[in-house]
Amino acid sequence: MANSNLSNLSKMRILITNDDSVHASGIKALEKIANSITPDVWVVAPEVGQSGKGFSVTFDDILRVKEISPRKFAVSGTPADCVFLALGQILKDKKPDLILSGINHGSNIGDFIGLSGTVGATFAAGSQNIKSIAVSQDFTGDTAPQKFPVIDYFLLGIVKKLLSFDWPENVCMNVNFPDVPLEQVKGIRAARQSHLDIDWHVFEKKDPVDHPYYWLRATYEAKKKKENEESDVYLLENGKYITITPLQSRHEYNECLPALKELFETNA
Repeated sequence: MANSNLSNLSKMRILITNDDSVHASGIKALEKIANSITPDVWVVAPEVGQSGKGFSVTFDDILRVKEISPRKFAVSGTPADCVFLALGQILKDKKPDLILSGINHGSNIGDFIGLSGTVGATFAAGSQNIKSIAVSQDFTGDTAPQKFPVIDYFLLGIVKKLLSFDWPENVCMNVNFPDVPLEQVKGIRAARQSHLDIDWHVFEKKDPVDHPYYWLRATYEAKKKKENEESDVYLLENGKYITITPLQSRHEYNECLPALKELFETNA
């Protein structure tokens, strides 16, 4: 089926996953939106939260799958595990036409994208040339959101537009929604991935028997670059725009290739 043919959207098969677990409020909201597109919606998501796992895959342990309800499964692994298990086993009779990952509780922007299990699932999908969209909701409070009015209003239209797009192979789309009321959203912008200055902080605590344990936390600010005002961080946090960034998990840094060739391939 050609995903770009909007008249066939109701015949699509959509797979949903996330990194906040199969029980998260975000996945339930995303499932509702997907069901407004097609009745053929499946959920294969981690049994417990997998934030920060990126595009990691489980090679050194078994994976277990538990059926929660019809077309809804929990996996004892990472978001990428969920995608590969769905493609190779649960949905092997008919692969999904689209994979939606989220709704993540928190934005996935800049250099943090490589850590994101939400985005990691879309990298897994892209590696198999399946269209995929990561969906994340920025929030600044202490409690993760339970409702997603901005996403409820905008996401369906975004999905339809992206499916009409000449989508490059092995590319996934990273969509972030700002933490503002619906009436304050300024619009939708294609955004560059930010380059961030990140500081990692280690906090040491003591358990009840006085053994140390540690928490990792990170703070960041966008690097001052020419394209900064076109970046996901700036548009999301300062401009209050919904941002869409195309991503590809496998790429080379080719700017230093000539110097490496000279270093290793030139006869002494």
